[in-house]
Amino acid sequence: MTALAGAGVVVAAGPLWPFQEADVADNAAMVARFDGSTMWWAFVTQLSFTVAAFGSVLFGAGLKRRLERQCPVGSLVPRAAFLGMVLTGAMSLAGCGMGTEAFHLIRKRAASDPDTVMAAVGQLGTYGWLWSGLLLTAAALVVAAFRQGAVARWIGVLSAVFGLLLAVTQLTPFQYMALFVGVPYLFVLGAAFAWGRRVPA
Repeated sequence: MTALAGAGVVVAAGPLWPFQEADVADNAAMVARFDGSTMWWAFVTQLSFTVAAFGSVLFGAGLKRRLERQCPVGSLVPRAAFLGMVLTGAMSLAGCGMGTEAFHLIRKRAASDPDTVMAAVGQLGTYGWLWSGLLLTAAALVVAAFRQGAVARWIGVLSAVFGLLLAVTQLTPFQYMALFVGVPYLFVLGAAFAWGRRVPA
């Protein structure tokens, strides 16, 4: 659910950024490229971030319960994996909040200051995309796989690869790119836990 919502954000982002390179220095030119549907794409973004926020927490809770059954008693891994998902959900919720201002400013763009409109759109395209909290979840699953044998080793490899990519987004001025890494990671991770071997209660 979280990954699908994240994919929805990516799809909605296209119509929210219909600009050409020459427009970047002129906010009025950027706003002029918006049409009547643009505000609804901001609304889709808001809804998608809302689903992603609550979906992240629910997935994290389920992951924590699963890991608690398989990790050694007292291990910090289940809690760390859960907190990574909570951080991801918190940033998605922040992104959701940016949708309200962006929606109304785009709707009233003819009477709004173009600089203010583009500032709101810029925030909408930044805050909720910071899914770097998944780095904590990925690190926890690496430990679970290779140190504790609590999940399959291929999940550990997958988490190591995507964790490295997430770390790269945090070490460069492209933190919002974490969404592009997080969506495929959660798709595969969710499928693995949904259709993989069941864990006895």
